[in-house]
Formats: sequence, C-alpha cells, structure tokens
Amino acid sequence: MSIIQFRRAKLLQDAKLSGVTVTDIARALASMAGVNYDAGLTGGYLDRAEALLELAIECAHERHRGD
Repeated sequence: MSIIQFRRAKLLQDAKLSGVTVTDIARALASMAGVNYDAGLTGGYLDRAEALLELAIECAHERHRGD
C-alpha cells in the first residue's frame, strides 16, 4: 500500500469514526464553494452531497464487481 492509499484509507476511517453525515458533507461543499457555512443546508448542496455519495457507492460497486 502506498502512502497516498494509506492516507485515503485513514481519511475514510476518520470520517466513519467521527460520524460524518450528509449534512456535514453538504456544509463542506458549500464551504469549498466559498458560500456561507449554513448554506450547505440550502442552495442544492444537500442534493449535491447525496449525488456525490450515490456516485461513490456506484463506483465502489463497479470496483468490487471487477475484482
């Protein structure tokens, strides 16, 4: 495992342990866009966070099918 793969695995583990929610991801997306922190709950950021997670799940399923 490379250091980059290790860091990514650790990031996912930290996210799970901290109890990250879709709302947290929406707020993070809003913050990355330079929008008010609470705008993550409006402006479509919740929809974007849900879509991001749905796509990630699909990618994971495809990766597992390819194993």
